[in-house]
Amino acid sequence: MTTHSQLPQAIQQPLIDERRSLRFLRKLYSFHHAQRFEWLRKKIASLEKQSVSILEVGCSDARSLDYVPVRVDRYFGFDAGWRSGLQNGKACGLAAARERYGYRNNFTFVQSVSYRDIKRVPEKFDLGIVMETFEYLDTHQLESYVGTLAEKIEVDGCVFATMPNEKGLPLLIKAIGSKLSGVRRSEYTLPQFLNALAGRLDRVPRAERGRKGFDYSQIAALARRYFPYVYLEAVGSPGLPAFLSPNIGLIASHKPMVWDARKAAAPMDRVIR
Repeated sequence: MTTHSQLPQAIQQPLIDERRSLRFLRKLYSFHHAQRFEWLRKKIASLEKQSVSILEVGCSDARSLDYVPVRVDRYFGFDAGWRSGLQNGKACGLAAARERYGYRNNFTFVQSVSYRDIKRVPEKFDLGIVMETFEYLDTHQLESYVGTLAEKIEVDGCVFATMPNEKGLPLLIKAIGSKLSGVRRSEYTLPQFLNALAGRLDRVPRAERGRKGFDYSQIAALARRYFPYVYLEAVGSPGLPAFLSPNIGLIASHKPMVWDARKAAAPMDRVIR
């Protein structure tokens, strides 16, 4: 028989277990989120350069700079600034990047929603960085962004980009994780979700500024028009085929890439030429 004194404990225990489960899932989500930056660190290290100049599209708070393992001689960051400003007195997004690196004369941050702003930069760079940003760019400007990146990257430079995999098994895993953790994702009708699971993203309405209907293969195809060498690989899951990875890494270059395999995150499992 349950006494009145036992009832509060009986009610609280499931709540405690649920909170622990949510904390674990959110930590797992944070770990997953950080993998793209670790991938970037390893890729840059594998180039064995002493210093680099960087052009970044979708720089936000310039977190990527924390993962560049060599000296940065020049940095140009572009961001739409949707999450820029002050929150509870703390700078966020582009405002945080300017606050942190504003003293660096060789660092420039520009609020921008057009590839034309990048075109106006007279310089060329060793590296282009695009971290989980292609899916948020204006779909009508996607090819122009890719083409402009190709113009601004040195002949012996390359672009490192990460993108979400929004189809097949990875999408199913993300959807389940979203339900369990309470982290919101794009909403699908049942037919749309089934088509996405089957990889038929041409039947899924593309969300502007979002992941729904986004196909990393489309970006790879665009990159192939402007770069002779385009590589795809899994992010955070060495050895896993790219199509099974929750996140996709793209490396695009004008020349074949020379890697130090000991420092690279994973073998590049697909080459598009």
